[in-house]
Amino acid sequence: MTAMRDISFEKVGYDHHDPSLKTGEGGLTIWDLQKMAQERRFKELDNLFDNGLSMNSLPVGMSAGVGIASLTTDAKLINEWLTVFAVKNWRGKIFFSSNNKRISQGRNRMRSSLLNPRSSFVPMMKFSTMLLDSHPLTPTAKSNVVILTYTDPLTKPYWQEFIPTKLHALDLQVAVKGKYGPVFIGKTFFGKYDKKGEFTANVPIKVVGWYFLDFNEGALKEQKESHWDGSEEEVLDPIPHLEN
Repeated sequence: MTAMRDISFEKVGYDHHDPSLKTGEGGLTIWDLQKMAQERRFKELDNLFDNGLSMNSLPVGMSAGVGIASLTTDAKLINEWLTVFAVKNWRGKIFFSSNNKRISQGRNRMRSSLLNPRSSFVPMMKFSTMLLDSHPLTPTAKSNVVILTYTDPLTKPYWQEFIPTKLHALDLQVAVKGKYGPVFIGKTFFGKYDKKGEFTANVPIKVVGWYFLDFNEGALKEQKESHWDGSEEEVLDPIPHLEN
């Protein structure tokens, strides 16, 4: 079950812009982490996840992002869809600013059409996000944890937004030190949301996908210069702000 009420406002952690979290040349990037996942070095990723940084607020703004299906689900069609989604049709996330720095919303940076490999990227597939002290699906994590829930993913009639209304998923992520600043390592679980928005994982120990986010300008620049295919993108300028 999601521990949505388990929030401590007394816990002090790092600020996202703390210069001590930027490791510089040779430090981790989301592309290094993606390569580790592609090489199935999941024990190393788990070790990084379990020894992350406690943050004092959610990240804000646009992130570069990459992901990979962990290919341990029982359905081949789901495995293939996850891989195509993570590698070709997703470029990261956008976190909104809010009055409460531990509770917000966001959007995914996704292709407007999964059938057109050069369609533009647009903000869609809405999620709610919170910074929690801990979560039962990641009991060995020593840091606090960011949770992303998809109980109301629809923004516009993009057909791919209807997938999470049937195939329920939950994301959990932690921060680690990286080349440009904090890098987030994320795990995706399949399960079911009940009418109250509480999530129960199908198999709690089964991670169906890994994703990696970097909200730092250096990562966004590297994504554009070295990991882009020329597709256009619709951006949110300014990033929306939540009064909560």
